[in-house]
Amino acid sequence: MIANVVMAALISAAGVSSDDLVYNVTMDGNRLSNKEVYTLNEGKYLKRLLKMDFTYNAQGQVTDKKTYVWNESDQRYILKETERFNTEK
Repeated sequence: MIANVVMAALISAAGVSSDDLVYNVTMDGNRLSNKEVYTLNEGKYLKRLLKMDFTYNAQGQVTDKKTYVWNESDQRYILKETERFNTEK
């Protein structure tokens, strides 16, 4: 939930509309392991915006979601937030 708010805030701060976003997802079987978000510039160039990495337990439940933002000057992703999920019942 918090990562979704962070993602929405970052996208809003970047001044892009949802029509200008491109997503790349990496699946591990039926599990989403990574999601990268890019802005589409001039209709043909991708610019990194953020990425999320997901960790699962043996039962297939998401235990961690890490959100990174792209640092243009360092040319690397910087960890912005780690969200941990309680999977115990």
